Amino acid sequence: MRLRIAGRSVPLGREAARTAVATARDAVRAEVESQPRHLRRWFAALTIVAILGAASAALTVPPGAEVFGTTPPFEWGILISSYVFLVVTTSGLCLVNSLGMVFGIDRFKPLEMRHVVLALLFLVAGFGVIALDLHYPLRILFGVVLSPSPSSPMWWMGIVYAMYLGVLVFELLANMSPYQRLAHVSCVVATGYAIVAPTTLGLVFGSLVSRPFWQGSAAPVYLILTAILSGASVLGIVFVLVNRLKLPGHGPDADAVIVGVRRVLLVLLAVVMGYTALRTVVALTLGAPAEREAVAALLFGPLGLESWVVRVGIGLVAPLLILLLPSARRAALVFAASCLVMVGMFVDRFGFVAAGQIVPSTAASGIVAEPYAAYSPSLAEIGIVVGAIAMVGLVYTLAERFLDLSSPGGRGDVHGVRASMQRTIFRRTVGAAR
Repeated sequence: MRLRIAGRSVPLGREAARTAVATARDAVRAEVESQPRHLRRWFAALTIVAILGAASAALTVPPGAEVFGTTPPFEWGILISSYVFLVVTTSGLCLVNSLGMVFGIDRFKPLEMRHVVLALLFLVAGFGVIALDLHYPLRILFGVVLSPSPSSPMWWMGIVYAMYLGVLVFELLANMSPYQRLAHVSCVVATGYAIVAPTTLGLVFGSLVSRPFWQGSAAPVYLILTAILSGASVLGIVFVLVNRLKLPGHGPDADAVIVGVRRVLLVLLAVVMGYTALRTVVALTLGAPAEREAVAALLFGPLGLESWVVRVGIGLVAPLLILLLPSARRAALVFAASCLVMVGMFVDRFGFVAAGQIVPSTAASGIVAEPYAAYSPSLAEIGIVVGAIAMVGLVYTLAERFLDLSSPGGRGDVHGVRASMQRTIFRRTVGAAR
């Protein structure tokens, strides 16, 4: 008995299944042996870290397990800040890509396939992190679907990001199709969601009256600005590696993307530095007492060292100076600056979440004996965060390895994707079974 799949005749039966399994095993072994040594080490490192992250996640699920370092005065820890980091980066990737697909800037058009794969991975990783922070992941289903609360900004955040995930899946499929118009429309819709999503996330923080540091309209603006900065940084890292490793799409198109990312980073770094300074001065001079204390903690208190050294020094000032250097090795400078920005953005997200809780102002926000609420992330929390980031890197590397993510004309090469998938699935697995 035989079955035709994608134009090929595939045998059915127990013996054929055994042959297919053995062939698949041989194909995996051959694939691993054909990989360069540095790529095998990269896969191995990411796989080990991802497994450790999965083990850390498993520790949070059993009822009664207390593996987080959060406390009643400090209820949102590194998992919340990592969620903000991941999902806001998703919006940044879409907003930077819109410069090519929506606004027609040619140098940004090759971003399309790579940006949507990265955006999907960052968003799924963010969902995983926030689900684990709820201790029981199915609470998302109970809270968002079965118990809707339209008056809650957090409910709207869940709905918007769930729809955003669907939009990104549709955009990916549209870019793998031959319909260019459909791909353009999906990119426009994704760009709209890229603005709405961090805005609703900012409203979740801004609506908490017991946390003056977050309250108001500053949080949504801050998240949108820094979203573009982090999204551009991720694309800068990826396209420098595309050229360095000679992946599909390397050459003049990737060079143009790197130049464009450098300009976006220069502008955004200056804007974010100015906005951060203005917001800090306004909070210190015109803010409520609790807001002033929170900013003081961020500048001179327990969060001061990481704020000045990592958030400002490594994440803003150093990348700006690096990008201003007159050098012929622009790609190396963009790569270094992008990596520093991502480190600074991660610490910045943690500082943003921590500063809103470190100075309890009312009985509703907690009472502590010391001037500041204390929090130290547990090993399980750190494992979850590192594992989520490793999973993003692992899956994206697999996508680069087995799919053609180059984007001639601003669209994914669907023929290259299909050919690669067919070669991998049929030639190595089904071919021998025939």
